[in-house]
Amino acid sequence: MKPEISVIMLTYNHAPYLKEAIEGVLSQKTNFPFELIICNDNSPDESDRVIAEYAAQYPDIIRYFNHKTNIGFVENQRFAFAQAKGKYVAYCEGDDYWTDHEKLQFQYDFLEKNREYVMVTARNLLFHQDENTLTEDGKDHMFQGKEYIDYTQDSFFVQRPTQTFTYLIRKDCIDSKWIDVYPNYRDLYYFYHALEFGKGRSFNKIVGVYRLHSGGVFSSLETEKQYRTSIDLFKNIKRINSDKRADQQILSTLDQLINKYYYEKEFVSPLFNGKLYATIFERLSISGNTGTAIKQLLKTIKYTFTR
Repeated sequence: MKPEISVIMLTYNHAPYLKEAIEGVLSQKTNFPFELIICNDNSPDESDRVIAEYAAQYPDIIRYFNHKTNIGFVENQRFAFAQAKGKYVAYCEGDDYWTDHEKLQFQYDFLEKNREYVMVTARNLLFHQDENTLTEDGKDHMFQGKEYIDYTQDSFFVQRPTQTFTYLIRKDCIDSKWIDVYPNYRDLYYFYHALEFGKGRSFNKIVGVYRLHSGGVFSSLETEKQYRTSIDLFKNIKRINSDKRADQQILSTLDQLINKYYYEKEFVSPLFNGKLYATIFERLSISGNTGTAIKQLLKTIKYTFTR
């Protein structure tokens, strides 16, 4: 019987976490068939052994592909999406896991009844691997106690109440051509293009756990890289689609980079931080707002002499 949903699980060196990830999918209670497509990118750890055992036990659900050579995340993703037989696609990477046994069912029911929506997401907890602690996802301010919030391509540039491993998306809204158009392809890009076809809805409901591997406290370099990666993603969207709405998110992230990173006390003196000045003027070149630039420059002097 053809599956209604294809669950894609990409994995590389996730052996210690795969049991939770796979069982979170297998525990789904649905009144329709679904498939679990596991694509192992030639992991050198014990991933193959773990997955093979489940694949042998659940041959009607699991389709397992173990690449003979490492092809990288982007190509592994392209391959996985090409295998999907379902009307809808869900995603759960090998180190995350679902905790709501009805995740697929309630999301499927919603999309079946609401054709104007192309995707549905939900909330999650964060598991900090090194500290062995669970925390909330920090999205309370978005929901403000509401049962759900809707999002569009417009609001996508302001806030995104989405997390990849919580979504269910119509497969016909995912076009693999974008993998070749964007550099270093990310899920953010197909969210953006899927929302050309309709709205998204995010439910104020915990459906799983997103695992964070920090390797210890993030260094300044890693923090800066996170901000810069986000800025580059939206610059790509702006450039490729001539979509100036992306400036909203670019400016917001530049402000975070300036205020939450370059002014931090770990820097001896903001006054002599060349990257700070470069970022302030980068913001100015996009916004044209000289007032904000002057305030940020004055703040540099203030923070230098009030430490």
